[in-house]
Amino acid sequence: MSTEFDFRTIISSQTSIMGDLRQLLSQGEYAPFTSAPVFESKFVQVNRRGETMNIHKQPTCVTIGICATSPSSPMPYGMLLAHTNCTQYSRWGRTSAEFLPLKFVELSVHSTDNHQLMLKLVNGRSYYLELCAPPDQQHRLFQHWLQLISLLKPQKNPGNTNINIRCKDSGTSHEKDPSPNNSSENVSLWQIDIKPSS
Repeated sequence: MSTEFDFRTIISSQTSIMGDLRQLLSQGEYAPFTSAPVFESKFVQVNRRGETMNIHKQPTCVTIGICATSPSSPMPYGMLLAHTNCTQYSRWGRTSAEFLPLKFVELSVHSTDNHQLMLKLVNGRSYYLELCAPPDQQHRLFQHWLQLISLLKPQKNPGNTNINIRCKDSGTSHEKDPSPNNSSENVSLWQIDIKPSS
């Protein structure tokens, strides 16, 4: 791996920002990651067509962070999801959080133009998330997510951090629509059991 491009390089763009997840980690709720570096962004859940999903008449908002086990780690280990209730994108209040080792998730690009990612969990469900950031920061921030996905892509050793990356754009994808039995079109990311299948 090139020493010029690793997880530490990506998170250096946020070293002066104390985001929601960094504040959460600093409180010791996840002891192994109290001082761990984390790259985080806020997202709004959308459906496959890119339309905002409204659960209980309000958007489903989430902060996603990719974190390593220590400040010296060149590669991340896990994903932290903080559920937030928001009536406006500028107002966030953390209500719950979940930690997932990266081997239990599959991260890909759903739409580059609309700054959307797809998160697929080990149980097979897929969720679509649109980056929520000020207009003047959105493009640059999404580029960091593209770099992060590119960084994780070569990792295929199941004994290490295992995350499979599929980059696709909604305008060029020929993937079939998910079957009704596995569709998360109208399911909130927070209404599911994300434990790995036995």
